[in-house]
Amino acid sequence: MRAPADAAIDWRAPSAGALACLLAVAITNFGVGGALFGGRGWRAWQPFARGRSWRFTLAQAIGWTLASASLACVMACGTLVWRDARDARDDGTRERRLAVAALSWTSLGLSVASEAAVAASLAFFDVQDEGEAGRGAARGREGLDFRDVARVATLLSIAHVLHAPHAVIFATLATVYALGSSGALASIVVLYASTYFLQRDLERGRRKWDAFRAWSSRWIEGAAKAWHGSVRMIHDGAHGAGSTPLVFAYHPHSLIPAGAVWFHFLPQFGRRFENVKPVTLAASVLFKAPFVRELAAWLGVRSVSQEIFRSTLRHERAVVVCPGGQGEMCEHVGGLKEETITLCTKHRGFVRLAIEEKARLVPVVCFGESSSWRNLLRHPGRYLYRRFRVATPLLAVGYLGILPIPARVPLTFVVGDPMSLPEPDDAGRARESDVEIAHAAYYREVARLFAKHKGASGFPNLNLKLLHE
Repeated sequence: MRAPADAAIDWRAPSAGALACLLAVAITNFGVGGALFGGRGWRAWQPFARGRSWRFTLAQAIGWTLASASLACVMACGTLVWRDARDARDDGTRERRLAVAALSWTSLGLSVASEAAVAASLAFFDVQDEGEAGRGAARGREGLDFRDVARVATLLSIAHVLHAPHAVIFATLATVYALGSSGALASIVVLYASTYFLQRDLERGRRKWDAFRAWSSRWIEGAAKAWHGSVRMIHDGAHGAGSTPLVFAYHPHSLIPAGAVWFHFLPQFGRRFENVKPVTLAASVLFKAPFVRELAAWLGVRSVSQEIFRSTLRHERAVVVCPGGQGEMCEHVGGLKEETITLCTKHRGFVRLAIEEKARLVPVVCFGESSSWRNLLRHPGRYLYRRFRVATPLLAVGYLGILPIPARVPLTFVVGDPMSLPEPDDAGRARESDVEIAHAAYYREVARLFAKHKGASGFPNLNLKLLHE
């Protein structure tokens, strides 16, 4: 019996896409515990190591059993997809596709559960004592309460957000595959595309989720330290917020300046800038990226348009901007062997707006974030930007040099003193001469902070280049 028209669709392309996503899941999930806790005696697989507590052994056994079950579901999906691609008849086709969908979501759930179990085992893992490290001795800790387990599980769950999208994409593709109709995919795309009619709400911060922001504030420091090994803040100066609005200018823009979104969540920031809750302003393109735009909106990130810049500064009293913009992103070199950081200094709008809003400028220099990312398409991207002012193509990789998550490089945020700026004229406008003078003085201060603190931040040989084009 011949297959009906919808069963005759060639599913090899979506099947290949789903299996590719699946491969990414396996790569990024395996050994996450080792990546997060490496260098302190931890190894990804050691369920029966001598000296470990029974709680650690049990959690390890559960975690790796769940991981094995997740991979078994993946292999079963691959087998069913392969059989379906070979079978020209419709006998059993519908059942196989439904099985693929069910197994894909089961694989996702088991994968997340395995991460949580491994995280729980870390709460019972004892770091080697320095005096015993040479003999390889390690002791399991007993008597930990549930909060220890929950703390480590939460930290690893935050890291898992970076990995879960691959699994979600795989499960979604498998579901569309199971439905046996290309119209299903079109329906999903149309439904999600309809949310872009609410774009202005997202860009203006009207979708901020206070509970999500508060939760992120509590856990971001621990999660960042768990991944990067060290996250600290150096205050160059003692002045706090004062009574005037503040514009925090973040450098370098690099490939993905994620630190600009959360550095002000750190407790060290709040101790100096008490009751200051800056709003990060990002390029509008961020609010066009699926799923990423929702996360940004929940955290309160807004678009960096002039109107939103002014209104946010007036109402929230503090903003964070990345003056380098797309040009600086295209100049980014990155990588663990990075020798020079380039700052593009042509933009003066942030200085002009700060003068007109009677705000002070606060320079922020981040060491480590630039080195944690690398653009595999840097040269064509830089050429296209210089020629057509289009910041593409971009292909960000970090961990292991191939994965789209940042490499494990310690981060240091250097926060300078708020800089006073000239007064605007009688019409409330900034004088061009004042903008030029303040702009030059500002970048001299950025260069000073960079030179003064690069050694203490772990980058003594790193150079700074100011590009005035």
